[in-house]
Amino acid sequence: MYHRPMQRLRGRADPVVPYFPVGGPVPAADLVGREAYLRRLVDRLEDGNHVLVAGPRRIGKTSIILEALRRLRRRGAHTAYVDCLGATDVRGLGERLADAVLGNLSGVERSFEQARAIAAGMRPTVKVRYEHVEMALQLARETNPQRFFEGALDLPQALAKRTGKRVVVVLDEFQAAGRLGPRVFDVMRTRFQAHRGTSYAFLGSEQGILEELFSAKGHAFYRFAVPLDLTDAGGHRFGIDPDDWLEYLRGKFATKKMAIDDPSVDRLLDATGGHPQDTMQVCAALYYLMRDTGARTVS
Repeated sequence: MYHRPMQRLRGRADPVVPYFPVGGPVPAADLVGREAYLRRLVDRLEDGNHVLVAGPRRIGKTSIILEALRRLRRRGAHTAYVDCLGATDVRGLGERLADAVLGNLSGVERSFEQARAIAAGMRPTVKVRYEHVEMALQLARETNPQRFFEGALDLPQALAKRTGKRVVVVLDEFQAAGRLGPRVFDVMRTRFQAHRGTSYAFLGSEQGILEELFSAKGHAFYRFAVPLDLTDAGGHRFGIDPDDWLEYLRGKFATKKMAIDDPSVDRLLDATGGHPQDTMQVCAALYYLMRDTGARTVS
């Protein structure tokens, strides 16, 4: 079973995050220089636009979209996060989407598994209310993989219609879905374009494939989504102003009663090229070195 970071489920505590977070999604406070981008992203999704966020790995795409989903939930939207990378067939991808959509109502993980149990006349493994999985019961009885996939694709629309709220769906590493069959993208486009009250965000690290899919005539998602360039936002490398790094690092070290001067920040960014995760990794190593040695100033 896959890890689904779509939202904080009921009763679950937030995980402890390293002081300089690396290796996974980071908290909003550590999304350096991304506030303007986040506002644009949230506004477009809330207004019903579909967006494309393509870029190399480890620049913060997933962290940014998870924060965007958090803000959208605060504004009253339903959200669903689906990682396409680990799905091995269309049914598996459909189940991931079904889980993510139903979780908005049930508040539990693997909600579709509970719907499947109820549809089979069995007792679900966790307490879940019938009305929270009712809209997926017919789908749970479907044995044909293609019909199941198409039905799962319509669940966001069903949720929007049932609740009267916008449903925002994120499909991360979207290019991987195309490997599940020759017509997967065609089927998805056909379903998505008929939906109302839904917004879709497509993320991916294979820029060439995504640019062709969304920009080249004759491809399934031609002009379906608005590209939002994360790597060059504001004209800065990786979209982050060096002044934002300076402000962030000063504050981060100051909180631990440490200090870093401006030339040291410049040298650090020269060494990492301003790459978000590389910069965080160097800062983490520097922070622990200072803590272990009792040093208080980087100069």
